[in-house]
Amino acid sequence: MTAASFAQERAWLASRFAAGTALYHVADQWPLHGDVSERQIRAALAAVVARHEPLRTGFRVVDGVLTAVVHDRVDPDVEVVDLSGRPEERQCEDREALADRLKHTAFDLSRAPLWRAGLVRLGAGRWRLLFVAHHAVCDAPSLFNLHAEIAEFCAAFEQDRAPHVPQLPVSYGDYARQQRDRLGGDGIAPLAGYWREQLAGLPPAHGLPLDLPRPARRSFAGAELRAALPAATARALAAAGRSGATPFELLLAGYAALVHRRSGRDDLVLGVPLSGRDRPELLPLVGTFVNTVALRIDASGDPSYAALVDRVRTVWRAARDHQEMPFQTVVEQLAPQRGPGLPPLYQLAFNVTAAEGFGPPSTAAEDDLLLEVSGMAVRLEYNTALFGRETAAGLLADYAAVLTAALADPATPLSRLPAGPGPEPGAAPAPPPGRVPPRTAAEALVARVWAEVLGVDRVGVDDDFFAAGGHSLQALRLLARLSSDHGVETTVDAFFANPTVAGLAAELDRCTTSHRHEQNDPEGETWQ
Repeated sequence: MTAASFAQERAWLASRFAAGTALYHVADQWPLHGDVSERQIRAALAAVVARHEPLRTGFRVVDGVLTAVVHDRVDPDVEVVDLSGRPEERQCEDREALADRLKHTAFDLSRAPLWRAGLVRLGAGRWRLLFVAHHAVCDAPSLFNLHAEIAEFCAAFEQDRAPHVPQLPVSYGDYARQQRDRLGGDGIAPLAGYWREQLAGLPPAHGLPLDLPRPARRSFAGAELRAALPAATARALAAAGRSGATPFELLLAGYAALVHRRSGRDDLVLGVPLSGRDRPELLPLVGTFVNTVALRIDASGDPSYAALVDRVRTVWRAARDHQEMPFQTVVEQLAPQRGPGLPPLYQLAFNVTAAEGFGPPSTAAEDDLLLEVSGMAVRLEYNTALFGRETAAGLLADYAAVLTAALADPATPLSRLPAGPGPEPGAAPAPPPGRVPPRTAAEALVARVWAEVLGVDRVGVDDDFFAAGGHSLQALRLLARLSSDHGVETTVDAFFANPTVAGLAAELDRCTTSHRHEQNDPEGETWQ
């Protein structure tokens, strides 16, 4: 057992909030051709699993620390379906139904392996391998590595030769330990100083008008819309790129301009994922390396689009230079105060993917909005608890219009770029409810430990741990304190489902009652 990597830790923690969704499942499917047999495909899977530790990993929380448990071997879950006698259209329907079921089946994160596969026979010499994994053990670049290695092992077995697969200079466990060592002690100080200065005094929310009131607890219900950018935009991106900005920076600046116009805000914060594979030895590994950086973009003074691109470029390149600081550690360092149901640091995300297309439509959303570009295709994933379809369609159309106009004339001030209506002035937030003090001994205990962990004076029974400034690592410490002090193992999932003093106290009482019955102890625990 070893401490999980920071990327594993974040994926594991984040999935606790979105329990019951496939938001943190990564999936792909690959054709396999030739005279390869089912036995050889299974042998290829076994060979790849033996090479990569994350495919044999489960997770446990030990003394408030997430620990990776790597097994010597695992029994993979491979479902074999023969569709070879069916018409092609029916084959496609049945294959996609299997892929959907595999993707939306939950993983028990304490049990390895955290992946599953479906093997579909389509006819003589035609197979389709469906693969689904939890994001705590696999990311998008890993899927490319897996496909290449499985195909090579299959070819090697079929041709009775040695496989040509890349050497792995380090294991994923080596990477996780080295990362923890580098960022331990004084190693994190320069990174922490940069992010504290860059993100100090962030606005609590993005300011885009919502169609629905933000719920007290985060919702991960989502939907998406897709569109194609105009052909002229591709030519304009190439031409504008000759000025020194990359297509990514130009596309990101267009999104920032849209948010500025729609929200009326000058201080913008956008979350952008980074692959985390910034060293050559990490490129062939299977695992999760992704980290997210919060980019703070200054749109004040009605700059031109060209000037905004310069600001975006400066912020983006500095963020890449400081990308190794894990997002959850940035949250821990800043401890931002935020309202109920509000994600920390940023709520709007942006990404440009190298993959061709977007895959199946999303039915969940981690962020309020995610704008993603692939080639000349763009999609907007939106949280349906906050935005309606009509608003999302307007935002997507406005992005294309803003980007097209800005690229056509980069000297255009942001105020003259086309965009829909901004927020209505004068809207006041609802006053917070009154604080209710602890009413039971269990609530008093939870409130006391809660206050110590968060460093606050007063805690009400309905206070939300995360809205009060807590982050996921502090939540694990809180649960570890309660468990170690009182000998009762409270569940992480129950707390993340209801992160209030009252909710955790009720869970503590439930666990204690169950423990008392098991021990035949009618007196039970007295909370102190």
